[in-house]
Amino acid sequence: MLEPVPCCGRLRRSAGCCAVLAVLVGLILSGPRLHAADVVVDEGFDGPMVSWKLEPAPNVRQVAQLRTQLSNSQKPASVERVVMTIAPGYGAHLKHQVEHLPVLDELAIEVVMRSNRAAVQLAAEVVFPRNIDSETGQPLRTTVVGQRYSNAGQWQRLRLDSVPKLATRQARFLSTNPNVQVDDREAYVDRVVLVVPGGSGETLVEVDQMQVVGVLTQPGIAAAGPLLSAPQNDGPMLSAPGNQQSEPITFDPVEVRRHGTTISVAGEPLVPRAIEYHGESFSELAELGFNTVYLASPATEAQLRAAREAKLWVVCPPPELDRLVEIAPNSIWQTVLAWSLGLENTALSLDQLTSQCEAVRRADPLRRPIVVGASDRPRRFAQLTDVLVRPRKIDLAGDANVGDVEKLAPVLGCSPWVAVSLGWSDAAREQAELLAPSARYLGWHEPWQIRQALLATMAAGHRGLLVRTPGRLASSSPEARRLCEQLRLLNRELMLAEPWLVTGKRIAGAELRSSNQKSIAWQLGRSRLVFLPGEPPSQQPASTSPVLVVAGVPENSKAHLLTPAGLVPLRGERVTGGFQVPLTRIASPRWVVLTDDSLTLAQIERRLGNEAPQAAQAARTLAMADVMELETVMQQLLNPQAKALAGRVAAVRQRLEQCDQLLASRKYAYAIELAQTSSDQTAEARQQLFKYVTATTGFASIPTEYDLRLLPTHQALQPALASLVRGQNLLVGGDFEDLASTQSAGWVHTDYADSQHDTAVEFSPRDPQHGRACLRLVAKPTSQAMFTSDDDPPSVVWVTSPRVPLQAGSVVEITGWIRVVGSAEANGKLLIQDTLGGQELALRVPTTAGWQPFRMVRTVNQTSSVQLHLAVQGGALADIDAVMVRPISVPRRTANQSFTAPPRQ
Repeated sequence: MLEPVPCCGRLRRSAGCCAVLAVLVGLILSGPRLHAADVVVDEGFDGPMVSWKLEPAPNVRQVAQLRTQLSNSQKPASVERVVMTIAPGYGAHLKHQVEHLPVLDELAIEVVMRSNRAAVQLAAEVVFPRNIDSETGQPLRTTVVGQRYSNAGQWQRLRLDSVPKLATRQARFLSTNPNVQVDDREAYVDRVVLVVPGGSGETLVEVDQMQVVGVLTQPGIAAAGPLLSAPQNDGPMLSAPGNQQSEPITFDPVEVRRHGTTISVAGEPLVPRAIEYHGESFSELAELGFNTVYLASPATEAQLRAAREAKLWVVCPPPELDRLVEIAPNSIWQTVLAWSLGLENTALSLDQLTSQCEAVRRADPLRRPIVVGASDRPRRFAQLTDVLVRPRKIDLAGDANVGDVEKLAPVLGCSPWVAVSLGWSDAAREQAELLAPSARYLGWHEPWQIRQALLATMAAGHRGLLVRTPGRLASSSPEARRLCEQLRLLNRELMLAEPWLVTGKRIAGAELRSSNQKSIAWQLGRSRLVFLPGEPPSQQPASTSPVLVVAGVPENSKAHLLTPAGLVPLRGERVTGGFQVPLTRIASPRWVVLTDDSLTLAQIERRLGNEAPQAAQAARTLAMADVMELETVMQQLLNPQAKALAGRVAAVRQRLEQCDQLLASRKYAYAIELAQTSSDQTAEARQQLFKYVTATTGFASIPTEYDLRLLPTHQALQPALASLVRGQNLLVGGDFEDLASTQSAGWVHTDYADSQHDTAVEFSPRDPQHGRACLRLVAKPTSQAMFTSDDDPPSVVWVTSPRVPLQAGSVVEITGWIRVVGSAEANGKLLIQDTLGGQELALRVPTTAGWQPFRMVRTVNQTSSVQLHLAVQGGALADIDAVMVRPISVPRRTANQSFTAPPRQ
């Protein structure tokens, strides 16, 4: 009779059980030889004995564990259920013992489970029997991870495969310790792990079935040993539970202070390049070039240790005050760079935030700076905090006018940071997916958009960067790999420019002639760094090539293009008024160094290190990926004008062939510049393609017109929508004929209490588009107004419509007429936003030529309602008329299908 594996429960008597028996018999007869892969574990959790063990850890408590019958006949007879409480910010490990499974390509683990929390992750413990852990005296262990659970409350199958590749990667990571050289021969898996995240209330995990495909072998050199208190590798989530050390380790106290607008560490200035944490390995984030990680919840000591090992600073909320006051100055909490009090603060939270800041400062023994994020009233928030983080969104159309914070920073009296989101909002992504459910990897901005936005925000005067992502970066998808390569190059660019950005002095006298853009210059010693923002692809280029003229440059200076792979000499000469550098068209950001100091050039070369080949190859890979994606979309489109772009794309491919030749000859700086120029030309062709496909009258917001991969869907969608019948207008009062009836319908007017603007809302009889009157919103800057060329200034006066009920599955069209006179100095515009599309799909309209129509198409996922938000941002006068919300009568056969592109010929 086959004895059950200890702690594994009963093996099912099935074909898989026979395979297990056959393997065991072979092992007894012939020793530890490997046999063909088969289902070696098929656990159904049918017996009364529980087999998943909750690893003891701080802030984790088991409430109940049992095997129970399911009433749903569609499910197997029983499951193993574990109920536990896990503090927010912590995690728990449920472990299941298995026989030693050699780490081979055939090894794969699958678990069917459900939980009331998403983000449960399947993992496995790998044992390296040839290495002994100096702390435990047992064979060295590490953890490899598989799929994450995403459908809370639903059964889901999680899989872990590619174990040899993951184990080899972890072995290399552990070998970075000079005292450890991991030998991964004869490695095996002996525990399956479910990593469960914490949260408020009880956490329920139910496991239905576990199958393991692989081979069995006898135990290796040493016995498995006791459960480790924590895995040793894969980032804070897996390391969080119970990671304790036998002897406390002390750390030298480090002073972190704000000096003016800059954060300094031990007296040296630091520009934090932070990324929002979503469960990635800290070492992977450090490899992308970030020096700081941002946590949305208080850090655990395990997370702080993992960050310190990866040489990352941590910005996170402070722990509870009674815990904060007990932090030892020489503890692992020295890894914290600053305390965050949230990124989504509004004017309504000012009083509460004031008290919170005071309490944290009184209790904090580390005296760390305080970070606060807010999108409005920057001067009020700046009075409370050391660091003010302001959000910046990447325009879905690709433009990235982020303004200049240099004028604002002295008034704020704090360190200005910027938070840039790399993905679409949830609302925008949902709208796109509803119209194109078969599209993949929606929601991430293009790499060239990200580069344009991040470099421009830092050059504008911000002293810190926070990259916000909609999800985990650790993905094998081509899109995720492209994004990671772009972030690595971006951080490298910022690292090279930091000496000027941090310790340099902003100077005037850098003029970019024959260009629609303005340059920004810094001086550091005898050198100057000039940032050329580039012209967005949507902008009409100037008729002549631009020329950079910088005043006050020493006579013997040389000009170089600064790239992540090195310096490219530029032609320059002395002219009346300064030093002149002729340039070709600048379609994306560039850095130019002007200096007569050979030591400065040598320092740049040292900072470049030996990574120039990798940087140049990465830029070439990104450029080729852009071209291939554009070619794929062009082949799916039926637009004759789109076919005309084929010649431009072919020219880009020729440039990339030249780039390959430069790489082969080790001219990496020239290669990366040629690759960037190729990407610029691809972006211009892409923008032209958007114009061909999305050409329309007036202003429109349709989710499928913002992503290149959705253009074929958009092309198919347009004629379909044009042919469908519109229903009756559902929005009452949108004709703005009578004030009393509009107010009674539920329209609400709100003013933002702001001394910088005089505001008014009225019904104007002056030349309405429809009927006798139109709605007029006015925001006029006062003499106290301060203009910072903000890309998205706050709304100062607005009206909100009543809610319009909508049925699930319906498609609605929001239309109207607008006439706007915006103040260019105050970046004035009219904002038209709906609750289905959110801010990202909102229309922002500057000055118009008389009355212009606007149109928004939205899809309703579930029965809900839509509400309109009409606001003036900055300084502007805006007239609105004939606003309607009408359902589009979609035939049943069309409603059940997505609008898809025609088949590829």
